[in-house]
Amino acid sequence: MISPLRLTPASLASLTLLFLTALIHFRDVPSKLSETPPLGWMYILLVAGCSAAGAWLLSDRWRLGYLLGALICGGAVLAYSLTRTIGLAGSSKDDIGNWFEPAGVVSLIIELSFVGLAVLELRRPQRRPTAAQEMR
Repeated sequence: MISPLRLTPASLASLTLLFLTALIHFRDVPSKLSETPPLGWMYILLVAGCSAAGAWLLSDRWRLGYLLGALICGGAVLAYSLTRTIGLAGSSKDDIGNWFEPAGVVSLIIELSFVGLAVLELRRPQRRPTAAQEMR
């Protein structure tokens, strides 16, 4: 059984960063689906993955949440870099060299912040107490 955990400042920050990552990409899903359907579907998977990672962060399987979230956010940073350098197959070449698009820059900052926080949290040796353990 998965037991709920108490929220720590790190888990609250992590949930916020995942929510913001999902929100930025969710807002762009309709335009991406019409311009570049494969990229639009990647955005949908990113939003779903952020939701799953957030759910795990709230459970005793929080390490999986950090791993999934870091994979998603790291992948988003890689995809952003590829679209700005060589472009992705089937995508518009308009983004090549467009490094300073505001939503992209904000998204990069948020995603890299989550990756950094995930690395710090995953290096912690102690386990976070569950709400049930705290009540004892």
